[in-house]
Parts: sequence; structure tokens; C-alpha cells
Amino acid sequence: MNNARWIRRGALLGLFLLLGAWLFGGGTATSTGSVQAVQAQTGSPTNVASPPPDQNPVEVYVDLYGLNIFSINEQEETFEIEAFIYADWFDDRLAFDPAVAGTETKVFQGETAVEMLKTDVWWPDLEVVDVRGPRERLHTTLTIDYDGFVTYTERFHANIWQPFFFEEFPFDAHTISFTVAPFFYTNEQVAFVGPEDFLEEGERLEREDLSWETNEWSIDNVESVVDRGEDFDFSTTTMFIEISRLPQFYVSNVILPLFLIVAISWAVFWMDFGSMHLADRLSVSFTSVLTVVAFDFVTADNLPLLSYQTVLDVVLTFSYIILSLSVLENVIAYLNFRKNGDDVQRLDRMARWLFPVVYYVGCGLILLFF
Repeated sequence: MNNARWIRRGALLGLFLLLGAWLFGGGTATSTGSVQAVQAQTGSPTNVASPPPDQNPVEVYVDLYGLNIFSINEQEETFEIEAFIYADWFDDRLAFDPAVAGTETKVFQGETAVEMLKTDVWWPDLEVVDVRGPRERLHTTLTIDYDGFVTYTERFHANIWQPFFFEEFPFDAHTISFTVAPFFYTNEQVAFVGPEDFLEEGERLEREDLSWETNEWSIDNVESVVDRGEDFDFSTTTMFIEISRLPQFYVSNVILPLFLIVAISWAVFWMDFGSMHLADRLSVSFTSVLTVVAFDFVTADNLPLLSYQTVLDVVLTFSYIILSLSVLENVIAYLNFRKNGDDVQRLDRMARWLFPVVYYVGCGLILLFF
């Protein structure tokens, strides 16, 4: 019996994942769906608005399958995801005679399935936690076997709030997640179980869902974890998605140009006061400072207001310090020039190698150890 149930589970999951892939690729789904299945034509089950009384708590198998991450909004700290919720449980009150019904499995899809859950079929009332705005149900399927085994599958789209920590930006990695929990029922009434509850000792669950990469992000690992509510009042199932930023854009368009701009500012160390004024040297230094300020604005636009500094912020701050010291060197060199021209040449010669060494070694240490 258990083997048959697992085979049915696998077949249903495969069917719904294929359906989701087809719909995502441009197909359209009607309110009743397009899966070829035996439809229930024998009327609705008896109204059951409370959990099965013979189970305390009701064990509900819940698993989550990611399909696609559409976007990650770092300023609003949200991400858009499309995913599947799969759940099944037993409710003897829904058992029926297959000979009378003409089928061993009743299948309800789309709005019909949603209406059944509102009025005629008890379910754990699964909610996606921390959703910004309403969760959009793209497709819903409810099946009832003759022995009262109920299967619920939902493909949904949601915008989910997720706190991010950007200390290592632009070399940062994050774990984003979304949680499914009963809206009303406590862990004394509903207890979740997941795939890991059926693994043998030492066996690991290999997940192949949600293979996703953009120009900025890639997925490193996906894991679904069930909490039976021992530390909380509710059972939960959470999908953890480990993502890492691809830093090539910031390296090639921010960090490397920043290094070159700071290096250009050191041209003043080769500018002789005998042929030009202090203002000429200062204009080069201040132009470099303003350019770095522009880089700072570009990176700030991509992040929320932070109370701490990121790696890139520290590099920019260090660049400001080096540029400010080069301005100070210009002033000191000019004052020495008015007193003794030889001291100016000695100071400039030392600055030509001291500034690059301090700056690039300092930036290297920041990128390695911050």
C-alpha cells in the first residue's frame, strides 16, 4: 500500500511539474485545467470544515518545489518567485465507493478546486509567510482517492519580503527563503512531515528543482526543511535558496575604473611647480575626487539605506582618504617650493611610489579580509 502511495505521489508530482513547465513556456490554463483526468461528476463530498476527528494531530505531507525566481529587489528587500506547493493527507470522511462514483480518484482543478476547499473539503489552509501583496494562484489541483487520501497541488507566484545583509557587497552571498504554514491550525491540530522523514539513515535528498542564473545572481543550493512546530505554535515548511552575486559587473565597471581614476590623480607628482601653478595640480586632484563621488552614487542607488559599510564602501572611503592625502601633498609641496625647490622634488619622488604602494596594498587587504 505504501509503495503504491509513493508511486502515485511521484506520478502526480511529475505530472504537475510538466504542466508548470508547459504553462511557463507560453501555454494557457483554463479554470478547469487541461490535464486529462477523470473528473468528478458524482457531486461534492459532505461538508467537512474541521480536521478529521480521528487524527490528533493530522499529519500533512508538505513539500515545496521552486520553478523560477523572476527578480531580486535589493532596495525593497524582496524577491519574486514562482513555485509549487504539494500537500497530502488522509480524511476518512471523504472516502467513497468507486463502483458508485465510477472512478477511484476524483479530480478538481482551477476555481472548482478552490471552491471545494472553501466549502466541502477540509484542508490545512496553507499560507505563504511574509508575502508582499496577495499570493497569485496560477493553477490549483485537488484529488480525492476512494479511501480518503487527499492531494493538493498549487502553482503560485508571490513577492516575498527577505532581509538582506550586504557587508560583503559586491562579493556577497545570501540565503533567501519562503515559508508555508497553516493559517489557523496549531501544531496540536496539524503536524507537517516532509521528504526527509522518509529517508533512511545516512541517505540525502537530492533536489534538482530551481536551476536559475542571471547576469548578477546564481543559485548554489536549494533545501526544503520541515519544522513540526516544537519551538513554535505552528508547523512550517521552508525552502532555503542559497544565492551568490556574480561580481563581474562591479569589478569591471566600478572597482577597476576606480583604481585607474585614483592612479590618474597621482600625475600631479610629476607636475613641476616651476612651469605651472598650485591650482593646476589641485584641479587634477579635485576632478578625481568628484569622479569617485559619482561612483559612490552609482553603487548607493542599487542598495537600501544601510547603517553599516559594505566592502565597496570601505574601498571608496579608502580612495577618498588617498585622494585627500594627495591634495595635502600638493599644498605641502607648494609651500616647500616657495622655500626650497629641492625639497619639493624630494617629496614628489617619494609620493610617486608611496601612494601607489599604500593604496593598492590597502585595497587588496580590504578585499581579502573585510
